[in-house]
Amino acid sequence: MFNLFKRLPADPSIQFDKMFLLLSDKRISRIYSQKTGDPDVKGISGFDSVVRLNSTYLELVDRNYRWRGTWTLAGAFFFCLVFIGTFLSLIVPMLWEGGYPLQTWIYLIVIWCLISLPLSWVTYRIMASEAFFSTYYPIRFNRINRMVYVYQSGGTVLSVPWRDIHFVLTGGKVFTATEWTIVGCITEDDGDAVIGTFPLPINLDWDPEDLTMYWEFIRCYMEERDEYLPDLVDTIHWCPPVEKQKEGWLFGLFYLYKQYVWQGLIFNLPLFPLVFLISITRRLVMATSKIPVWPAEVVAACQPAADDPVNKGAEHNPPQVWRPMLGLQGKARYAQSFARERGAMDRIVSRLKEKYGKPGEH
Repeated sequence: MFNLFKRLPADPSIQFDKMFLLLSDKRISRIYSQKTGDPDVKGISGFDSVVRLNSTYLELVDRNYRWRGTWTLAGAFFFCLVFIGTFLSLIVPMLWEGGYPLQTWIYLIVIWCLISLPLSWVTYRIMASEAFFSTYYPIRFNRINRMVYVYQSGGTVLSVPWRDIHFVLTGGKVFTATEWTIVGCITEDDGDAVIGTFPLPINLDWDPEDLTMYWEFIRCYMEERDEYLPDLVDTIHWCPPVEKQKEGWLFGLFYLYKQYVWQGLIFNLPLFPLVFLISITRRLVMATSKIPVWPAEVVAACQPAADDPVNKGAEHNPPQVWRPMLGLQGKARYAQSFARERGAMDRIVSRLKEKYGKPGEH
């Protein structure tokens, strides 16, 4: 039986499921190769999405984590605008005053049934899609058993072999800009018919080639030798503190407003009141949602060695993590972190050029 009030979670693996029916879809701009690296990549970056990286697995946040709380705020605003503004604000005075002719009531009932109540139902579904679900929906890449685990609403897990997934670049119009993202596609045996999709966490509305840096970060982790791992760790400045805990309100505010350079704080200052409001609903979502818990079989498969020399998580974040999040590190701190991250990127890019570049190019 259809439940009008059943809440649908803002789970990207459900929202973006079966985005394409075929890998030959015109909306797919590129199909990435797991086996072959890109020798022309400009750099390597986890784009602030890494929850944990060790020698066994890489865990990322989900695509909706960046703007968690936005759906709740938008849904609440439009729900109040539609339900209260066009329904309650009219029916309460009419019942209170009385004396309205039957024709007026029929006219308003038709308007409410055709416009107000359907729009109220839609905005309610949006408003209720984040709270009381999961704080985030992690994606885990296991380089030992070559599996990818996608945590889904309700605690179910989509488990797919790494090489059985086709990762593609796709773009879609959002207002006047084109938003680019990488989507994992699971296909039938023919390698073309798509039976399931899930998006990776990062989406950009500028040069899609920058997403190659993110793809190579993941691909290098899964495909390249162990010598890449320490450098991959050094490209990560900080990690979201969401593993086995809930992020605090201030961190959520900083994450929503994060900038790569301090000038961005000034340029985006007009947006800060909106970001502040979203941070409040984001905190409400985090406070009411459950921390995701992986099933025992996934935990067992992803158990790192006790003496693993490669380990990066939120506990390794620098003091005053808000400084790098907002581009306010200061010259000395910035120079130190930039040298470490840029040096790690350059070493990885150099290895990729040497291994995959044409002879004479390196």
